[in-house]
Amino acid sequence: MRQSMRVFLFLILSLGACGLLFCPECLAAEEMPPWRKPYNIIMLWLNFGILVALFLKFAKKPLMDFLRGVHDKLKEEIDGIKEQHSEVKGNMDSEEAKLTEIQQHLEEIRARIIEMGEKEKQKIIEQAKVSAEKMIKDARAYASFQMTRARKQLTDEMVDMAISKVEERLKEEISPEDNEKLVNDFLGNLGSAKMQLN
Repeated sequence: MRQSMRVFLFLILSLGACGLLFCPECLAAEEMPPWRKPYNIIMLWLNFGILVALFLKFAKKPLMDFLRGVHDKLKEEIDGIKEQHSEVKGNMDSEEAKLTEIQQHLEEIRARIIEMGEKEKQKIIEQAKVSAEKMIKDARAYASFQMTRARKQLTDEMVDMAISKVEERLKEEISPEDNEKLVNDFLGNLGSAKMQLN
């Protein structure tokens, strides 16, 4: 309460001093004696000195206390802001470290996926090679089988043709007497073979 009273008194005195300093003519009468002007100036400076003395006596401490309070309050706010800034910076550093860790983890996952893809690719290539080799082997076996079959068929056809040609020639060249002689020789050979078996 006492401090606010001092500040109020200081404000009143300051306003009065400003009025006297900047507008001394407003207190003067219309016609002034010649001695009045120097007297007014002296009184003006005297009043100003009194006001300065009163200010220094009564208002200096409250004003300094007020300014110190403002200074302390501003310092507290600045310290709080610095503390918040440090905390935010710490959080940012922590988040940045987490982000770096996540980035490294993603790189590891990407490398694993690429590695798995390469392995799967090699596996598919190996399976394709095995399948291709099996298909080639099967095709060769089938081709060999078909060649053997074709050869046999061709051989059978050639034998049939040869037999039919031989039959035709035999029919043309063997007479009935030759035929009977061949039958008798055959029967004789059968009889001798039978005796050898016994």
